[in-house]
Amino acid sequence: MSLPPPPVGWNRYLVKSKFGAGRDFAVLDPETEQQQFFVDGKMGTRPKAEIRNSSDDVVYSVRGHLLGIPKQMSISDSSGEEVASLKAQMFSPIKSRMTLTLGDGQTWELEGSFIEKDYAIASEGRPVVQITQKWVTVRDAYTLDVADGVDPGLALAVLWAVDRWVERD
Repeated sequence: MSLPPPPVGWNRYLVKSKFGAGRDFAVLDPETEQQQFFVDGKMGTRPKAEIRNSSDDVVYSVRGHLLGIPKQMSISDSSGEEVASLKAQMFSPIKSRMTLTLGDGQTWELEGSFIEKDYAIASEGRPVVQITQKWVTVRDAYTLDVADGVDPGLALAVLWAVDRWVERD
């Protein structure tokens, strides 16, 4: 089954889970299957990952603070500056909504089925990212559609944080 084209003004990536304890992902161009990014999940008491571009440079890192209340995932850029934070409500399991706060105060609203990997991210009511497994027949593979002007590395950092969070709960 071939994938339908992404919406006009969007870029599509194919995200394939690599088997391993750290939740690694290869991120491919769906047409050429050339690797665009690699998400390198790390083992340890706190979940963490590095988002690497096609040149193998770290563009973002994600670090979890799951033992704290409330649960939190922090996303930092290549210089180590925190650029986003994803938090769960106190004493509440992951539901169908989450909010990501960017370093500049802007928020991204995440909504959908996190467990089934079918959710959207909106900024000020405008869709900016769509994650779905419905077009892919292989388990642990899904599409990531990113609107023009949105950093795909940051979208991947959010995707990994949500995925790791759901897998641990």
